Amino acid sequence: MVIGNTPEVRHTMETDMLRQALQGDATAANSALKYLSSANPTLRRIMQEAIYDLTDARIWSNLLRCLSIQRWNEHQDCERRSDLAASHRIDQSIREVFLEDESEEDKTMKETALLSGLDDLVPQIRQSSAYLLGLRGDSHALPVLSDTLETSSKEVQLRAIRALESLQDERCGSPLLKALIKDRGEVHREAGRALNRLGHLVESTWLDALDHPDNHIRWHGARGLGIIGDARYAYKLAEGLLDENQLVRWATADVLAKLGTKAVPATLTIISQRELNEQSRQASYNALHGITSRQIQARIKPLLDALRGSAASIEAPVIAQHLLMEWEKVE
Repeated sequence: MVIGNTPEVRHTMETDMLRQALQGDATAANSALKYLSSANPTLRRIMQEAIYDLTDARIWSNLLRCLSIQRWNEHQDCERRSDLAASHRIDQSIREVFLEDESEEDKTMKETALLSGLDDLVPQIRQSSAYLLGLRGDSHALPVLSDTLETSSKEVQLRAIRALESLQDERCGSPLLKALIKDRGEVHREAGRALNRLGHLVESTWLDALDHPDNHIRWHGARGLGIIGDARYAYKLAEGLLDENQLVRWATADVLAKLGTKAVPATLTIISQRELNEQSRQASYNALHGITSRQIQARIKPLLDALRGSAASIEAPVIAQHLLMEWEKVE
């Protein structure tokens, strides 16, 4: 907080405490961190405001070490770390001050500390720096976040996923897909959710997923493109009607049906130009039958009847080809 050109110190005692801590006073550092670990949100906020008011760049590198390796300078940062809930409050308090900017000065100081942390020799400091930068929307974090997803514990990987999502960058798609592929637990689920929330930014990632040898990843690819809802990918999606895996075929049919009228030509192309087995014909039927437009249903009724008939392999391709030619003329 600044009045004119003079910074206003809101909590003089706490600010002095931080200055002493930065000079190597372990007792002062411990006292400051007790504020940040308090179950009383008012005490936590008082110390956070004192941090903002302290115009000493060293505070940010010390807080980063506390968050990363639980050390203030060379000392264990606080005996309260033995209390798990208190330890979590310390970390949360530190994250909050790194993510909330009160002035351009503290913004510059903390970003400098975090960018420097990306090159630290200690992996935990690199990872925490990337996590916080990612949450701040700084794409410098991307390489470290990508590495984190391949080398770290589940908890750290989950933080990296949240940071990658926060970046809102199409380049985040590839590392998130790798996380989706290698895991089947919580990391897998969170990576999938993050990709879905990134929407159009990761269209190319979902297209890559459609060609993956693992049918579960192909299923995710179809569902992901379905959430985006862009009919430009209908022809690529329609290939999934031929997939060997039932869940992939069902997901594909569901997505094509929801895309509606604009996806019909893609399904007609598959039926008319590819050799279908019974499973693929059923999936194609579901893709067309699931379209809610009564007008479209009336136009494609002969094909739907043929797909369910005893001569489907002969009649359906011919009807689909005629419909496709008519569609192209009308559309």
